[in-house]
Amino acid sequence: MAQIFEKTDDQVSHHRHGDTLRFPVWVGVLLVSITMPAHLLLDENSSIALASITLALIGSAYIGFGAADGRARLFWAELAVALLFGSAAFLGLIWHWAFLPLGLALHALWDILHHKSRRLASVPNWYIPFCVAFDLLAATFFTLLYGVF
Repeated sequence: MAQIFEKTDDQVSHHRHGDTLRFPVWVGVLLVSITMPAHLLLDENSSIALASITLALIGSAYIGFGAADGRARLFWAELAVALLFGSAAFLGLIWHWAFLPLGLALHALWDILHHKSRRLASVPNWYIPFCVAFDLLAATFFTLLYGVF
């Protein structure tokens, strides 16, 4: 998981090595299966509030990656996108629950866009498959919980 950032002139070169998480998708699946059942014990409003907090926290994860990257432009871009996810979380809380699974699905897309990208913040190799698995499974769970059952 260790990353080394070396500044060379105006560019930042990225080197990823030593990733410690061998099965990131399964860790994402495990985390969903541990956390989502709590929503079954809550009334709908409390569950939506918890899901909103979850989306806001997930959406803010890339702020740290943007800061660690060392390029100010990326930090501000990651912060702006995190604010969009925070807005989806807020809208899911005050207007309609559908913003929550939509925000999670869009976050999975944001994760995928970071895969081997030099234009976006560098992330550990294991993070993207872990987060995509969690985001898509949680989005499906919330859609079924609030929309079907």
